[in-house]
Amino acid sequence: MAKIHTKTAVATGTAALAMTLVAGMSGTAHAGGNGQQILFHDRLTTVYSVSIAGNNQAGQYVEHCFNTPSTDNYLGGWWWTGHVSMEGFSGSGCGGQRIFTSPAAGPVPTYQANSDWYRISD
Repeated sequence: MAKIHTKTAVATGTAALAMTLVAGMSGTAHAGGNGQQILFHDRLTTVYSVSIAGNNQAGQYVEHCFNTPSTDNYLGGWWWTGHVSMEGFSGSGCGGQRIFTSPAAGPVPTYQANSDWYRISD
């Protein structure tokens, strides 16, 4: 009887592990051929947040504010493609004075061979 329980437990554990791996892989977004994440390089060193607007990897228009406390800011988790507009602000949370406006940065490529990060500077 113990052998049957052991075999059942091993089979159940193996099936659960396989389902977990499949579920984990399917929910992760990777750029590949669907767009890029933005690396914002703050040449002015006075920009503390940026607002980016444009099409995401699914072709939907989206916009989002990112805080940019460093010279090089990896704005991850958002995937862009085509032309995007960008505004830079003197305060965090896209507050304070507008420092720059870029109505047509890019175009952000759908695919890059060596990176998932597309660099935009102010």
